[in-house]
Amino acid sequence: MHVALYARVSTTRQAENDLSIPDQLRQMRLWAERNGHVVVKEYIEPGASATDDKRPVFQDMVSDATMKAAPFQAIIVHSLSRFFRDLVMGAMYQQKLLKAGVSLISITQQTQNDPSGDMQRHIFMLFDEYQSKEIAKHVLRGMQENARQGYFNGARPPFGYQTIDVGQSGRDGRHKKKLAIQEAEAAIVRDIFVLYVYGKNSPRMGMKEIAKTLNAKGITMRGASWGVHKICKMLSSSTYAGTQLFNQTGGKASRKKDESEWIKVQVPAIIDQELFDKAAALRSANTPKKVNPARESSPTLLTGLIRCGHCNAGMVVATGKSGKYRYYKCNTRMSRGNAACPSGNIPVDKLDNLVLNAFRQKVYTSEHIQSLIDELRRHAAKTSAQDSKQHVKKLETQLQDAEKALNKIYEAMEKGIVELDDHLKGRVQQHKQSRESLITEIASLKRQTQSPLATLTPQKIEAVTKVLIKRLSEPTPYAKAYLKASLTEIRVTDDTVSLCGDHSSMASLVASNGVIAEQLLVPRTMHDWRRGGDSNS
Repeated sequence: MHVALYARVSTTRQAENDLSIPDQLRQMRLWAERNGHVVVKEYIEPGASATDDKRPVFQDMVSDATMKAAPFQAIIVHSLSRFFRDLVMGAMYQQKLLKAGVSLISITQQTQNDPSGDMQRHIFMLFDEYQSKEIAKHVLRGMQENARQGYFNGARPPFGYQTIDVGQSGRDGRHKKKLAIQEAEAAIVRDIFVLYVYGKNSPRMGMKEIAKTLNAKGITMRGASWGVHKICKMLSSSTYAGTQLFNQTGGKASRKKDESEWIKVQVPAIIDQELFDKAAALRSANTPKKVNPARESSPTLLTGLIRCGHCNAGMVVATGKSGKYRYYKCNTRMSRGNAACPSGNIPVDKLDNLVLNAFRQKVYTSEHIQSLIDELRRHAAKTSAQDSKQHVKKLETQLQDAEKALNKIYEAMEKGIVELDDHLKGRVQQHKQSRESLITEIASLKRQTQSPLATLTPQKIEAVTKVLIKRLSEPTPYAKAYLKASLTEIRVTDDTVSLCGDHSSMASLVASNGVIAEQLLVPRTMHDWRRGGDSNS
């Protein structure tokens, strides 16, 4: 009979040290020769666990075995644990082989091809699975204790770090290591955090823009190009602020464990905690659950800010003449046809320049800003800080009530208690509108109480307005950042363009000397439970 041999070890270290594979192959070859079988192929899997089927060589073997004209009639393994350490998946693949006419033979656990033999094989696999889980449990316990003592568990250190031998050995004889800063890489890490939080000679950058900038400069991540995922992973890793987290996930599905099970290891910090916290706040504020991704990532100046004055829909960029011309067009007309809304198309360049000119000539002027600040001072004089705090607390209670009402409706719909009819749609929309207005009002009141109005002298206002006008010289991402910090929306109706903003946002912008702070980036998008208002996902 023509047979194939399958040899496997769990770790690359075992394969490199020749601890098992040569011996497995030697014994299987001798067994095949004594039983008169011809070995036609050998499949060798170095460094792969048998608890799942994510093994390239294993999959190649199964693929060959299930061909119409398979090159062999049996697969030989040293023990069934080499084939699988999971009873259910092992039995499934064994059945798949049997359907193709290929049997599975263990030279150390031989069984008959009958029901009693099937039961024996299942018992062997069950014990192998149990043994694998017990070993994993003991290994994890050892790694947890190693982490508690401040040592590094892993092969490759995070970017920005290197491992150093501390001169101690564990029970297995392996040298223990700790993380140390690798200065060349650490400088790149610091630049990434600074670019994301503050920017350098430009507004702060998003993750995609940072990756593009690094790649354009030829700066790599240990020879590999940068991407959004790598930047996001770095910005969210507390290791860089001096606290490495171990034992966060577990199991085949990498289930996130309860925070009480995490182990915190103190390591040398590359950045300070304040910078890390600011990056975390920005990531949270810009998550797609809170802010429209198109608004944050679009290079077009007014995308995300401009709305149609006729139907209240957002206006997006449309093109004509194969992309030669670009227009702002009402989203209702885009999705439902031109007859759905009477608004017209507006050339992008025309409206961009119109808005920038209006800002330079009417908004970012010392007279206009002074009038806004005077109004804020008059309002502050009428309303004490204590009254504002009480009002905010009252609004927050109302917001919680609106959230609870929405959650109750969603739960009832999920359980099939109620159906989404027109009446329920109206209730949902009513609660959403209430929630959106409450969030906006709370944010406005909080900014008013935080605005340092006493420091905004006419001289400072004059100096800052010169800076602001200069930064709005042309429609760049820099200009867009300032429009977002100053406006809530731009509404276009026929020949009228209305710029809507919050007085306290402008005061905070002046107080910060024209530096855009993350607290000004209040999310202004409320996502619908279903965007179209229906139940069809």
